[in-house]
Amino acid sequence: MGDAFAVTRPYLPLFRNVPAARPGVCHVCHWGPNERRPVREPYEMCASCRRTTGGVFRHTPHVVPISLCARRGDGAQLYDIVARQRDPASPPGGPDRSRFLAATLARFHRAHRACLTRAAGGEFTLVTTVPGTRTERPVEAFHPMPRVVGMVGELTGLHRPVLLPGDSESALSRLARRESDERAFHVIGGVRGARVLLVDDLFVSGARVQSAAAALFRAGATAVVALVVARLVDPASTSASARNWARASAELFDFERCCLCAPAAGFLGRPA
Repeated sequence: MGDAFAVTRPYLPLFRNVPAARPGVCHVCHWGPNERRPVREPYEMCASCRRTTGGVFRHTPHVVPISLCARRGDGAQLYDIVARQRDPASPPGGPDRSRFLAATLARFHRAHRACLTRAAGGEFTLVTTVPGTRTERPVEAFHPMPRVVGMVGELTGLHRPVLLPGDSESALSRLARRESDERAFHVIGGVRGARVLLVDDLFVSGARVQSAAAALFRAGATAVVALVVARLVDPASTSASARNWARASAELFDFERCCLCAPAAGFLGRPA
């Protein structure tokens, strides 16, 4: 993906900066609002992440969205690309969806490989994707992310599709209700001792990512860091959400900052 800069540059206005963990920003999904409890760590989880990380074998605290998006308003264009499989509005010959997602991943990974590696506690030994869970359809043929990761030169060498939908109907039903259940995914091949970069396109409740991470941990993975293209948010849900969205939209998106390396005390490099 050597032309990742050229592919993504025309679409920078579609992206929204992701805040670092801080009061009012969940330290897992980087949205919020979180619940600050002085007796514990200073930056707490939001209610959604508390629900999706509870009850599984082990969850990943390291979720790294590249951008925020929304279903409506000025954040909907990126959502349309990622979730509805539409291509960016571009002149003839513009990038298709997979190419756009691959360029986004490649450019972000190139800028923040050190951030992701630090979160994992060492170099990654495995890259894998969260598969679709519509069991009536073949996974690899219809879910875009294995193909997308295969287009990113920095990732494809470590890529192995080790996750498949599980055979527990109750677990898949829970996942459909946005409730985590590690039985929703089955791990094939050896992952014991692996440091895994888990890639997905859209993070909504976190149930899919956390269920997949839990399955990997139960199979013996040492670390799991989730890298997602977009975090779906609702700017109108609360006043805190509206403030976070306004801050996220205040400056042009910058691939050189991420929620892991941005100053935790502020937002977009400014004092809180």
